Amino acid sequence: MSYSVPGPGHEGGFFRRKREQTESVVAQARQSADQLSAGTRPPDREAVSHRPAREEERRTFREPPVLDRLLEHEGIRSAAHAAGDLRLADRALVDVVGDLDELLDSAATHLRGTGRGRSRQHVQEALPHLVAMSGVAALPLADVAEFLGLPREQVDEVLRTLARNGGISPAERHQALRNVEWLREQLRQVEVTKNHSLLERVLEFVSKFVLLWVVTIASAASGAFAVEEPVVKEVIKTAVVGLVAAALQLAANHALGERAKRDRATVAGNAHAALLADLPQAHALWDAPAYDGEHVVLRTRIGIRCCVARVASIPLDWPDKRRYWDLLDAVNAALNEESPADLARLLRTLAALRPPAPR
Repeated sequence: MSYSVPGPGHEGGFFRRKREQTESVVAQARQSADQLSAGTRPPDREAVSHRPAREEERRTFREPPVLDRLLEHEGIRSAAHAAGDLRLADRALVDVVGDLDELLDSAATHLRGTGRGRSRQHVQEALPHLVAMSGVAALPLADVAEFLGLPREQVDEVLRTLARNGGISPAERHQALRNVEWLREQLRQVEVTKNHSLLERVLEFVSKFVLLWVVTIASAASGAFAVEEPVVKEVIKTAVVGLVAAALQLAANHALGERAKRDRATVAGNAHAALLADLPQAHALWDAPAYDGEHVVLRTRIGIRCCVARVASIPLDWPDKRRYWDLLDAVNAALNEESPADLARLLRTLAALRPPAPR
């Protein structure tokens, strides 16, 4: 089914309201993008230093506040819709649309600001060295592609683009921005038609790639532990941008069609199990790296696992969901602590607090 886009005089209530949130995710993303596009790099260090992260570095890895609001509003909407309270569900739908629209602002900002200037040169120069030492194989890009619903071959295509150009082309960036606006049009139609099914499909897709950007932008903005880590971070971030651009195109081509129904509890359980399986590897963060950039690869891999687990838990009717999200935040923070003690405790807590089993 296709929809026509309402004209300026027929936009829903949310789109007529001016957002004035001083600590919005848009402001945070723009600040990060400006810093990265300025072409500044942390000074190289002569030797690897396994120092603990400074307090300001620990604070860089945090979720934007809109995600908390999205979780609250979507919980109200889904519960009301399941209970047949369409009046309450439709009111909450407007709030969810607003949260998603704000996240799309963030996505557009990232697309405009990343992979420019010296960043492209750094990525282009670094990629052959990463390939030569098999560092690319350790990057979590295949996990990102799977998370976005892309074929694994898309990773190879993105890496070829990075080796050739250092990032996506201006034409690819422009098309990705057009696809972000297409998603925004879907949100307008959701608000006008109160189409909860379409909203759920947009929610699943947008929450995925925005959370991935939170992981990669935060990683790129944090302090380096080793000489090569800033470059590895830039490669990961730029590759994620390329994969997100491909996922945006795929979504637009297929018009966010209905996906095969999967049991939500099974999906969340699988994501939880994958996180528990990867968390013990994070103890290598407190050892000398096996290769340049290993630590940032491990942090990003765990960050992506937390991201997948968070997105998978959104549709669950689960009293402990808020506590689960707090634990995921704590895991990301523990990766920069002076010792692995907190991580070991969190691993035990996560093992005990698992998503509800399929019915």
